[in-house]
Amino acid sequence: MTSSDESLDPFFALAQQTQRKALQLRRRKLARRAGAQRKPKAPSGPPSRAPRQKIGDRYEQAAWELLKHAGYRLLARQLACPLGELDLVVRTGAELVFVEVRQRSSARFGGAAASISVGKQQRLIRAAQWWLPTLARRHFGGQMPKCRLDIIAFEPDGAIWHRDAIRLTQDK
Repeated sequence: MTSSDESLDPFFALAQQTQRKALQLRRRKLARRAGAQRKPKAPSGPPSRAPRQKIGDRYEQAAWELLKHAGYRLLARQLACPLGELDLVVRTGAELVFVEVRQRSSARFGGAAASISVGKQQRLIRAAQWWLPTLARRHFGGQMPKCRLDIIAFEPDGAIWHRDAIRLTQDK
């Protein structure tokens, strides 16, 4: 070793010692985290919903009551996927119906039905397309059913059911 190498040796040894300590601390931290993850969690109920979500849940229930009285059968509620969420999915005979529920307390800006923007319509269509193969397999024996997308709008004057409000395909 030369004299310049000997002068760096204490610094090198200090750096090695510091790295060892950092690795030990990291291992302890990971072990603690792994131990904490293994502990059983206390059972908890469903996650609490925000106040606006609770309002939406009430209107979805009211929409379902309307559909049920019309003879529809509920297949799913709040069906979420990476592309969006479908409020209600129902069946009437051999037809699959995706239902968007909207509520507005004022018609000042066009009302509930008018609140569904083009972007929202596209998200609904994509979510319906996402779930269609699964729903067809589960509820229609794998056969592709006739589909439509309805809107049930709760306006200040009451509920308005817009059947086939959003076109799923261009051929209609």
